[in-house]
Amino acid sequence: MTVAYCDGHRCRALRHRAFPPAPDEPVDLVEILGQAVRASHGGVLIRTECLGACHRAPALLLLTGSDPIGRRGMLIGPVEERQHIDAVVGLIRKADVPRPGEV
Repeated sequence: MTVAYCDGHRCRALRHRAFPPAPDEPVDLVEILGQAVRASHGGVLIRTECLGACHRAPALLLLTGSDPIGRRGMLIGPVEERQHIDAVVGLIRKADVPRPGEV
C-alpha cells in the first residue's frame, strides 16, 4: 500500500488548518498519516507535488496492491476534519489487511 499526500501549494496551505485536536494525538495530517502507515505491513508514505485536484484540497492518493490494472488508486479529499482523517486511517488499515494466500 502506498499513501501519497499532495504537497502542492494549496493542499499544503489547507492541510494546516485547525481541526479540533483529540487529547494526546498528533494534530498534523502528515504526522497522522505517518503513524497509520508505520503501523501497517510494508506501507509507504510519500510526499508528491500537486495531484491536480486543488478543488479537493487537501488531497491524497491511496494505492493498494489489489488495485486492478489500469486503476490509479483512490483520490481522497478534502481531508480536513477529524471524521475525514478517521475515515482515511480506516481505509489505510483496511487496505493493509492481508488477502487470502498472502503472507
